[in-house]
Amino acid sequence: MKNLSQILHQFESISLEKLLDADLMNRVDSKFLVNFSLLPKLLEELKDHYHVLEIENQRISKYENFYFDSDDRRFYLDHHNHKNHRFKVRYRKYSSTKTTYFEIKERRKNRTIKQRFLVEQFVDDLGKKEMDLVQSVIGTKVKLYPVLVNEYHRITLASTALKERLTIDVGVTYTKGEVKKPVGDVVIVELKQEELNRMSPAFQVMNQNKIRPFRFSKYCVGSVLLFPKEEIKYNNFKYIIQKLNTYKNAI
Repeated sequence: MKNLSQILHQFESISLEKLLDADLMNRVDSKFLVNFSLLPKLLEELKDHYHVLEIENQRISKYENFYFDSDDRRFYLDHHNHKNHRFKVRYRKYSSTKTTYFEIKERRKNRTIKQRFLVEQFVDDLGKKEMDLVQSVIGTKVKLYPVLVNEYHRITLASTALKERLTIDVGVTYTKGEVKKPVGDVVIVELKQEELNRMSPAFQVMNQNKIRPFRFSKYCVGSVLLFPKEEIKYNNFKYIIQKLNTYKNAI
């Protein structure tokens, strides 16, 4: 992390208030998997095109997500089965701002739409306000249960010229009860754009380094890593596990 911090201090910074001015709650996402050893090089190549989010003198922030699903794992299976319309339900905690949100991510025809509201803390049993949002977005009542927690440290970059941002997640770890599963040297990079633009500097840097977009769901990968194969259907995610295994210490 020390080396990353030194590189990040070569970036111009952007405040949270200015970042939120260009909110991307309805967007197109492109994800990439990168080995940690390549990250310093990528940051050096991105620094002239992006500002880095800085909060209270920190340019790397800790995130925690607490995911929910139905007892028949509807959200997981919809993703596994490649449904074009699917959902993720979670709490998210931002350590840098000491805030927590209840969020629903809706994936519809390759667009991500996120709705959320502030809460005080994670809870195992969703309250009326949470369930009202679930019903309004999903369109039906569904009982949801806590499934897993994942945490990581995030670098957020905002384009100096385009309405887009790049998030870089390192140190991703999944937890269920006493069981912890880190993904080691794998870095998850996500480009968030108002409309798909492959001419953006981030796409160009990835292409120059022969890094191609890669479908990846943190929630689904965590489920595969934490749950016995007898309990969940996972055939369509085998390619992801194989990709993770190409990195040293990936699993």
